[in-house]
Amino acid sequence: MKEWIPIPGSNKDRLLQAALEEFSHKGFKEVNIAKLAQKADMTTGAVYHHFGSKLGLYRVLRTEMEQRILDRMEGAASLFEDPIKKLEAAMITGFESAVKLNASKLISEDVEGVEQDKIKDFITELTYQSIPGLEYILISSWRSLLKAVFEDHLSVEQGKQLMKWLFERNVIPNEKV
Repeated sequence: MKEWIPIPGSNKDRLLQAALEEFSHKGFKEVNIAKLAQKADMTTGAVYHHFGSKLGLYRVLRTEMEQRILDRMEGAASLFEDPIKKLEAAMITGFESAVKLNASKLISEDVEGVEQDKIKDFITELTYQSIPGLEYILISSWRSLLKAVFEDHLSVEQGKQLMKWLFERNVIPNEKV
């Protein structure tokens, strides 16, 4: 068992629950660690004891949310043989999952010191059979749509429709270039 997985109801769990709410609504830069600790009915010392820093806490939370989303993306992709259908199913499922998990802000923001590799690596693997480099456009678009939904510029349905539009218009070729 990984050492950072908290026991339900433990101090670590309470901190992670408060952090999820705070980071999901405010983003990394806007979260005040003292207020977060207070929300969890803890001290700032508890945050530093369990996670080392605000960034350490954020990394743990980000890693967990990315894995939950990635698990759903992999499941959706596994239902199809066609590489483009796999990609479409994965991206739309991941988008819906991020929104349902209240992780749109968390997953879409760039934070120095936090790499966004797992989802990007999966998209890269799926696009390999199409156009090398396509993953840069797709992952950027995916994260931008999540950010737009979080900021109320788009509805969830509009975000999904825009992703579907990419696939329906044959913007993403079925053949390797």
